[in-house]
Formats: sequence, structure tokens, C-alpha cells
Amino acid sequence: MTPPAILHDYRRAGAIGRDDISTAAVMVTLADREGGQEPDLLGWLGLCLALRTVRDGHTCVDCDRIGDWAAGLQLTGGAPLAWPQQAADWLAALRAIPTLVGQPGDRRPFILDGHRLYLGRSLAEEQTIAATLMQERCKRVRILLGGPGTGKTTKVARDLVERLTQLPSGQRPPRLALTAPTGKAASRMTDVLRSRCLETGAPADVVAAVTAEPARTVHKLLGFNPAAKQPFTYHAGNRLPHDLVIVDEASMLSSSLMHHLLVALAPDAEILLVGDPDQLASVAAGTVLGDLAVFRDDRFAAHPLHGRIETLTINHRAKYAPGIVALADAIRRGDAAASFAVLESRAADVTWVDPTQSQALETVTALVVAQADRLREVAEKGDADAVLTAHAELQVLCGHREGSLGVAGWNARIEQRLGVAAALPWYAGRPVMVTRNSRSLALFNGDVGVTVPVAGQASRLEAIFGQPGQTVRVPVSRLEDVATVHALTIHKSQGSEYEHAVVVLPERPSRIVTRELLYTGITRARSRVTVVGSRDVIEAAIEKPIRRATGLAERMG
Repeated sequence: MTPPAILHDYRRAGAIGRDDISTAAVMVTLADREGGQEPDLLGWLGLCLALRTVRDGHTCVDCDRIGDWAAGLQLTGGAPLAWPQQAADWLAALRAIPTLVGQPGDRRPFILDGHRLYLGRSLAEEQTIAATLMQERCKRVRILLGGPGTGKTTKVARDLVERLTQLPSGQRPPRLALTAPTGKAASRMTDVLRSRCLETGAPADVVAAVTAEPARTVHKLLGFNPAAKQPFTYHAGNRLPHDLVIVDEASMLSSSLMHHLLVALAPDAEILLVGDPDQLASVAAGTVLGDLAVFRDDRFAAHPLHGRIETLTINHRAKYAPGIVALADAIRRGDAAASFAVLESRAADVTWVDPTQSQALETVTALVVAQADRLREVAEKGDADAVLTAHAELQVLCGHREGSLGVAGWNARIEQRLGVAAALPWYAGRPVMVTRNSRSLALFNGDVGVTVPVAGQASRLEAIFGQPGQTVRVPVSRLEDVATVHALTIHKSQGSEYEHAVVVLPERPSRIVTRELLYTGITRARSRVTVVGSRDVIEAAIEKPIRRATGLAERMG
């Protein structure tokens, strides 16, 4: 079945993609062989939008907000897209192709649930998440929310210590699983939780019980193997052997990964979700933690999940970095005026640089280059802990990958200033990020390391990964999928903290530079933040919250 030619006008405008059209065409052709009716233009568009949802982070197409999909899009030449705004028009077009679009309970590739259009698998996963969490009036789930510096890990440690020290004599302690969406977040979770347990004065056996198993990524916890017929070792037919699963940085959990984790829990196991719902959500579809966080509101006081959510609001870093705390809070609330008041206050811990002011931008660049040069000097001495500590002192975080103010531009500029030859990519002090999981090296996508000379062999280099006091050394000859990260994207920085974060926004407003992205970048800083961005770009980001289409909160309400 050949899609209507006009559909490619919508592709060129950016409303749908080439693969969406080709996949929809295959599905329509198969349905036609079964006597199905060919879609009209809105039907074609609806199918293509549903196929696009995962790429844009949605779990469905909400026909009540159908205008959002065409916001700002134009045909070649500047003409506006023909885009009906009434949900009824789209729903009628979708219902006219019942061989492809079914109702809940039907076996169809697309499911229309009320005014939301889902891929069949996405709906099934969302239904399972809701049903699992709601079991026994949410008895198995607890949620701990709070921004950076509010003491979430300390709270988790104290609760675990209290629970374990109050166990009756002879009773087996609960089997704990510590997990996070990324390897970097998991590594940090283990170290911080151990430190917090020790700070509470917990007995050695309690600390040992809490950290008996190191934190792992959710994929590793579930035994993910994409080459296997059943990609997850643990699933509904083979449950996890844990009594309590604690998930840190839960805002990064996608709907699909949350589904796989929940179905793998033992029938009587508990799950604790810990995170900041105002940070960036998963790069994949869904905003599970954000959807669940709405139930903390007093209007849901009668809902069983309301009493299972605890929110920490006191920021213990406020006295050390009051400007950062105030700026993050203003951005989180979407208050542009308050945000600029902080940026213009000349606070000791907040600096605002307009990139159109060349001298101010050069000052920031020189500061970043000086830190990169210092990192190289520390790396040449080979002290693993000193290298990792130095690397965490300053990090450039960009909203975009490309462009002079993007990751590529900053990395090239810094290496040029360092005098690094492009033909010799490996050098002492090169910060690198793993870009693909490597089971053989026990390194995961997002892990960051720094290259140093091999002891006694200055001509050979190895990379140090991990945290001070817990490092792994890998010869650079074994590192294939890595990228230089003098600068990295804000997305990739989630789960990390730096003494000084230099947050760089693009030259112009962008659909991906949102309130959550700016908030996430700002809150990576512990002691100092420098924001590089024009007033227009910053204001546009603050006024643009992420709106992902999902039905999870309504399904649980």
C-alpha cells in the first residue's frame, strides 16, 4: 500500500519520520490483505505518530493534546501544516481502520484507549506497571523524592540501619538489591550508601548486610542479554531472589524498564524508588517517577499511594551554595524572573555569561582549559584517587552535541588549546566516557575515566574508572567505544556531581533545551555553577517544561 504523497510534506516539516511512514505502509498493506480499509490522511498520520512516540519519550499519542505534535512546524516555504485540532476528527479516522486499531483487550498493533493511541506493547506495559504498584493498596512500594542535597541517600541509610538493628534475634535480614539505571549512578550509589551507613554509627555487621551486594544497573540486576530468546534472566516465570529492591536515580527509569523490573519482583518483595522527579526523565519512553510523584499532592490524600510517598525538601547544601539552591528552585518552579534575579545577583557561587560577549566567553574558556591542563599534570603522576578527584572539580555540560557551544565544539577547542594532536587521540589526562556496554571489561555506557601513564612505562597509557578508593584500570588498547568528555551533554551527566559545573546552552532556543534539562545541569554543581547562555535561550528553557504523553497516573487514579 503506497502512502499518500502529501504524507511526505509532514515528514519534511518534522512531524513524522521516514521510518514511521515505511513501517506504517507495511502494516497497512498486511491489513489490506485481510480486507482492511485504507486509512485516510489523518489515519495515516495517527499511525505514524504512534510509531514515533518512543523516539520522543511518549508512551502514547494523546488526541486531546494533538496540537502539541505540530507546534511550530511549517511546510517548506513557511506555509502552516494542515493539522485538525479536534480530538474527534482523529479518533474517527483511527476507528475507521479496525484491522489495525483495536480497543483494550484486542490483539492489534495499535490500541485506542479512550482518547489515547498506543502501540499494543506500550499499553500492556503501562497497564502492568499500574496493576503491580496498586497491589494490596500499594503496600509493596515506597517512594522517596527530593532534589540534590536533600539527604535522600542518608534517609535510605538510616532507615535500613534502623530496620536491620531492630530485627529479632536469629531472624534473617532481608535480601537487598541496590540498583540504578546507569552504571555510573550504580557505582556512586554503593559508595555513598556505605559512607552514610558508617556516619550513622551502624555496627559493622549491619553495614556489611546493607552493602553485601554492590549496586548494579537494572539491566544487570535482571540479567539482560539481548541475544537470548528470553532477553531477561529474571522475569514473571523466574523472580528475583530479593526481599527489597532499592532503585536510585529512578527518574531515569523508562516505562519499559520499570515494567520488566516490576514483573520480576518476588510476590512479597518490596520496592523503594528514590529520585528527583524534576530532573530529566529517561531517554526512552515514559516518565514513571514523574507520573507517580503527582500522588504526593494533597488532592490525592485518599489514594493509597499518597501515604507511601515521602518528599524531602530541606536542602542541606543551602548554606554552602545558596545561589545554586535558589536558582535551581526558581527554575524548577518555572519562575523566569526569580531565576534571572539570582543570575544577576553576582552571588559567589553563580556566574552568568552571555556567549555574545566574547571577552566573558573567553574568560570561561581559559578557566576550563586551565583545569584540563591541571588534570593532565595530575594524570602524569599516576595517582588514581588524585586523578578522579581532580576530574570531578570542573565539568562542562552542554545542552547540544553539535555547534561551537555544543560538546563537539568545546572538546575540539579545549584539545586545540592543550596542543593535542588530532592524529594522536590518546594522551595523559584525557577524560573518556564509555559509549557502549562492555561485559568483558565490566564497563557500562556512561562510565567515565581518565587516562594515565602505566606505572614504570611512561610510553603506555591506561584509563582509570570508578570512584576514589574504588578504581579499575584498563589499558587504552582495550577501549574501543569511548568518547572524549572535556565536555559532555547534560543528559549524560545525570547521576554525577561536580564541584564546578559550566552549563552551556546553544545559541538559539531549541525544543530539547527544556526546564528539566536546565534544572538538571544546574543541580550537577556542588559549590559553583557558571551558566553560559543568552537571556532568550534561558528564558525559553525555563518556560518549556517537558510534556510527555502517558496514561499511567490516570490509570492508577
